[in-house]
Amino acid sequence: MLATKPCTATCVIDGIAVTLTFFPDTEVLRITDSTGSRLRETRWSASWQSLVATFRELSETPVEDRADPDVLFASHPRAHAAHTRFAN
Repeated sequence: MLATKPCTATCVIDGIAVTLTFFPDTEVLRITDSTGSRLRETRWSASWQSLVATFRELSETPVEDRADPDVLFASHPRAHAAHTRFAN
């Protein structure tokens, strides 16, 4: 296993500040609240840049047109590849 430094960013989702932590070597993505409590952990098999672009696109998409988070962050590591666009 590679000892790659995790990538982190803070953003607001549904009015809540969250921290995204992505470990490129294991493809683990953790989403935590401001207290550090884990809200979700999943796999993201694309790059950090792709993750940031996805969140940027999500923030610019009207709420009624957004994908279900369970679709966006599906438990299957490759599932998000089929959902790179939010209009379905």
